[in-house]
Amino acid sequence: MHPCSDTTRAGAWLKAAQILRKQKTHAYNLIVEVEQPALATPQSRAIESRVDAFLRAYDCQPIHTVAETIFPAAEYVSGGLPKVLQYPNTVFPEIKSVSANSRGTYALRLTQRKCSDGTLMHPLDLLIDKLRRQLKRAGPQRAVYELDLGLEPLELKFYDPEIDHANPRGGQCLSHVSLKLGPDRELYLTALYRYQYFLQKALGNLKGLARLQACIAREVGIPIGPLVCHATIAILEQDAGWHGSAVSELIAACEQAAAAPADDEAAA
Repeated sequence: MHPCSDTTRAGAWLKAAQILRKQKTHAYNLIVEVEQPALATPQSRAIESRVDAFLRAYDCQPIHTVAETIFPAAEYVSGGLPKVLQYPNTVFPEIKSVSANSRGTYALRLTQRKCSDGTLMHPLDLLIDKLRRQLKRAGPQRAVYELDLGLEPLELKFYDPEIDHANPRGGQCLSHVSLKLGPDRELYLTALYRYQYFLQKALGNLKGLARLQACIAREVGIPIGPLVCHATIAILEQDAGWHGSAVSELIAACEQAAAAPADDEAAA
């Protein structure tokens, strides 16, 4: 097991990347805690900027694009939760032709699910409603808020033999999102990934999960607690179009950004 923790998303990502670099191949059970998921500092912004530039240079999805596949923040900012819940009818039809979205995005699965009788349900809306009702109680239950992406009653079929039989990994990597109420009614979020590409996806995943967490907390009127991302296997990719030296240079640049004084970094 490889646990690490930091105040910001980018700082936690960097600590995890350092662990993976030492592993040289992959790590089992990499657990990353972000103490303040909504916080951005000059140093964390500088790290994100360096990672984003790296991804764009190799024609990978930028951090924001990855984050939007988990939670459509642009929709939330422009139209609140009602617009987010329209995602299956508005945003997804525009992006479903992209090969990476052919099985559906996480945002689609969180906003719409088809029941066995053919009716539609909206997991995110149901979860928020459950939280609202619990918070009206003097002693709300702390551990009954699940966005389960693989099991009933929020059924999600990740592996389809007809589609995925030729894909050695197949399906989606995010398996489960669990939300809990902390001792001061703050919202904790834990995400379980069965496999995580740490350069191409992890920082965007953390941003998307943080935005999802912030949305839920805001809708029910409670503070944001820590965010934990557990990857049962995580890999620092060395074969995605770049050489290992490029990865080392990126991590070194991020380490330099993390160590920079706030005033210097703000001026960069």
